[in-house]
Amino acid sequence: MKINNITSTVLSALVSVLALTACTPPMPPEVKAEIAEKYVTCVDGDLTVSAPIEFTDVAQTWLDGLAENCSGFTGTVVDSTTPADVVISLAGAKPACTVVASSPVGLDAVAVSVTVDGLDGVVFTPALLYKALSGQMSSWADPELQDLNPDLELTDTPVIIRPSVRSADVAALNEWMSRLDPAGWPGTPSGLTASDSFDPDLATTEIETSGTIAVLPASFALGASAQTIGILTDPAQDAVGVNSESIYSAGTQYVSQASDSVVTASLDPTISPVPVPGSDEAALPWQATNQYTVSVCTGANEMGGRAFARYSLRLDSQGALPIAGFFEIPEGIRTAGIDAVSKGLPEPSIPPTDAPAPIAPTAMPTDEPTPMDMPTDMPTDMATPQPTS
Repeated sequence: MKINNITSTVLSALVSVLALTACTPPMPPEVKAEIAEKYVTCVDGDLTVSAPIEFTDVAQTWLDGLAENCSGFTGTVVDSTTPADVVISLAGAKPACTVVASSPVGLDAVAVSVTVDGLDGVVFTPALLYKALSGQMSSWADPELQDLNPDLELTDTPVIIRPSVRSADVAALNEWMSRLDPAGWPGTPSGLTASDSFDPDLATTEIETSGTIAVLPASFALGASAQTIGILTDPAQDAVGVNSESIYSAGTQYVSQASDSVVTASLDPTISPVPVPGSDEAALPWQATNQYTVSVCTGANEMGGRAFARYSLRLDSQGALPIAGFFEIPEGIRTAGIDAVSKGLPEPSIPPTDAPAPIAPTAMPTDEPTPMDMPTDMPTDMATPQPTS
């Protein structure tokens, strides 16, 4: 039978709707992420979320946003040592619970700051940075450093190493530097001591001492306007500095792997970085990056934890990260994460259950102009809570 164009179009639209509403096949991750932007999945209950001290403000913002949209939901942020229903942690840290779902939820990077007047953007090679962090460079007037920075006026200030550094930051710095120069960066520099946590107040005090070199979270260093170094990754290129553009560039090199309700991500340096929106050329990537992960723990609040994880991965929710100095996760990882953590949560209906009722046609057609009826439900940017049953 031949089907005309109008009928074909109607059938295509119907098939699309049925494909979205049916239990099988499953909703594509991109569609699920798009729907998550408009509808908030609500699960009633009281949720606890643990987070590192530097991430508590972001976690609280997400809990507050979820509570505003879901009248039956409450939540509390606890410190990273307290058992909780949801654990936000740096990648590599193992949550003290049985994890049933997890996804990357935000990016950070590793910065190296120097507290010496006039050295903002001072350039190091991986080998020279290793020497400095191992105590083998005693003065800021080091001849090799001067050769790399002929335009800078170096002073004979003693080098002071701030030893404490987050374990994830050590790992990220080691991965990048040893890949660039395996011989010049044979392992963790002897002047560094790995720590499980980061104390912003203590770091602020310690880096005030003139001559200090410190390995810090980029979110902290950039927020504190600390002087940071550049890394010479290729003699034929400019040095790479740590800033929002170079970290964004490295983020576009991330790839995800999904297994049931768990998504992981890793940086693939062979992928060509993508420019920041509005730019024609990608910045040289600062590849000493790490990621925060949201993990849902097994237990009575698992569905509430999944709803929180899904909310944290909304594009609107990700907007809380730059405000706090962190960086949003790449779009492909975000959509994969929403798909993974949403398993078991109720799906939204298509068309939405809160869609306005169709307007009944007038009884008789007329040539007289009809004033436009004002809608009773004005559009809003607020997300619409999704029914849980």
